Amino acid sequence: IRRPPRSTPLYSSAASDVYKRQTSAHPLLLIMVAGLLVRIALTPLTAHLPNDLTDEGFWKHWMRFIHSDGVLNIFRTTNTDYVGYHWVLWLMTLIWDSLGGSYWEQDQPLHIFVKLPSIVFDLAFILTVFVAAKAVFREHGQWAPARQRRMALLAAAIIAFQPAVLYDGAVWAQTDSAITTAMLGAIVLAFVGRPFSAGAVWGLGLAIKPHPIIIGPVLLLLLWRAGGARAILRTGAGVLLVGAAVLGPWVVHGDLGRIAGVYKFLFTQSRDRLSELAWNPWWVLDYRGDPRPENHVIGGLPLSFRQAAYAMSVLSATLAIAYAWFRPGLRGALVAAAYLAFAFYAWPIGSHERYLYPFLGLLLPVVIVERRWSPLYVALSTTFFLNLFVAAPPLHVWMGRWVYGEFGAYVAGLNTALFGLCTIMLLEGAWRRARASTVPDPVPVNFLA
Repeated sequence: IRRPPRSTPLYSSAASDVYKRQTSAHPLLLIMVAGLLVRIALTPLTAHLPNDLTDEGFWKHWMRFIHSDGVLNIFRTTNTDYVGYHWVLWLMTLIWDSLGGSYWEQDQPLHIFVKLPSIVFDLAFILTVFVAAKAVFREHGQWAPARQRRMALLAAAIIAFQPAVLYDGAVWAQTDSAITTAMLGAIVLAFVGRPFSAGAVWGLGLAIKPHPIIIGPVLLLLLWRAGGARAILRTGAGVLLVGAAVLGPWVVHGDLGRIAGVYKFLFTQSRDRLSELAWNPWWVLDYRGDPRPENHVIGGLPLSFRQAAYAMSVLSATLAIAYAWFRPGLRGALVAAAYLAFAFYAWPIGSHERYLYPFLGLLLPVVIVERRWSPLYVALSTTFFLNLFVAAPPLHVWMGRWVYGEFGAYVAGLNTALFGLCTIMLLEGAWRRARASTVPDPVPVNFLA
């Protein structure tokens, strides 16, 4: 599309707006295509875990049973701990069967094929970060529209080529980009006054994994500010509708008890170690000794590690809510949600190495506007990638070589210091806003229009 000359009667502000929207889509499309090509090049690699207990292996295992027994019988024929993702695997099975593919787990084409959903989720993640960044920049209100588009493209490019994002999806075949997209999308939709859509998007994330529950307090606060109880009810309706669509066929099939058992297991499963390969504060203790969750933190003090983890999680959630309360708006909500993701990685007993993933997407739109968050974001992006790479290296001979060494303990110590820094920044921000005489609530604007 060519810009019409100003001297012609065809020129108008409406035509200019169309031109800007169409031309601004080209760089975003290039970023997504380039990100897709990099991911395709990485798909032959494998993330190796002890005993070959990789998620890629689970995808293949469940696809084979869906192929032989049908998707509705998956809870009866396997000991699965996933729910909604089986519908994705069912679609994958239909495509794979039409291609005449083999379900032999060592088959290289199948190895690449099972990573396609992760790559698609990554592309959705890139697009959502772009939209969220534009919304934050509009709220910022101090930049010209052209600069806003450029900075939103920068945010999309950062997430497209973020090493941890690339490794998690294209190499490890994980679904973390899907649940992070759901979290980020739900927050933006809640802020712009689309509660039902926010609930539906959040519900999709919950259907894949229960992890999006961590942003629940921030999401409820946003909804209350935007529309009170009515907005919360409409969001609940969106969650229920998605839940009924995803779980309904299995409920009708008579598997409600099995599904409830899966969620109960996910929330209440016992852990033998304080940290499951997450380089957080507990990892230092795991490395230096062999404490158990029920052991006392300090001898003679009736406080177990599990109780301490609950207490620290509650304190972190309280600080996040206070920050979002005293700093209303999209930026405050995203910072609070990112802090909740960081706390979910740092404190719960048995945290996995990938639990920090949502932090990358939730904070990035704010980082572009508020550069004071940049050092923290860069440092955590680096330590998180190292945690992923060392915990599940791309070469089998590297497996377990460094994960239990001094290196991991040092990085865990650095992550602990970064969590302390993040806590101080939130405390400072909440205290400064609390002391302000007036804190006007921003009027939600439909940035997605």
